Amino acid sequence: MAHLLGQPGCMESLRADLRDLQAAIADVSSRAGAVRVPSWKFPDQVSCELDVAALLERYRYRPGEPELSQHGHVVLLELLIDRY
Repeated sequence: MAHLLGQPGCMESLRADLRDLQAAIADVSSRAGAVRVPSWKFPDQVSCELDVAALLERYRYRPGEPELSQHGHVVLLELLIDRY
């Protein structure tokens, strides 16, 4: 599966999953209130205050830059864990 690391289709699928998950979190938080706990990925920040849209923009596929794309792919996976 290492050959998929940094591939645009995989990364876009992860980005879509993160957007969907963040929307579900926002929906639940609007009804039950935000849970103020440290982020797993960014422990110096509160999880409910992460700017997921900015992170999705920052960590995306970068044509011609495979190392940055691979790093972005790993960060997207970590963000998915963080959101859960």
